[in-house]
Amino acid sequence: MELNSLYDIAEKENIKIYDWQIEDVDGMYLNYHNINAIALNYDRLGTYIDEKCTLAEELGHYYMDATYPASTTDKTLIDKQEYRAKKWSYICLIPFENLKSAILNRN
Repeated sequence: MELNSLYDIAEKENIKIYDWQIEDVDGMYLNYHNINAIALNYDRLGTYIDEKCTLAEELGHYYMDATYPASTTDKTLIDKQEYRAKKWSYICLIPFENLKSAILNRN
């Protein structure tokens, strides 16, 4: 999936994208009173690939309802929700048929 397609998904879902310099974070999905937003730290995103992977993961938080309070210290909860979001992003970025084809053609 192309980067522009991910931005189109965000627009279709009415998820606002903001450039926000968050210390030590590439991106963050926020849901506050049913308002959805993604903050991307463009200063930390070095490449097109970094931006695409980060945006896909943040959309994964939205689609998988994989959120947690920003102030939480519950590592188990954080790991579980990050796993769910990343899983969605992997499926989105690497469709199964493409993965299968790459594996079959690697020799």
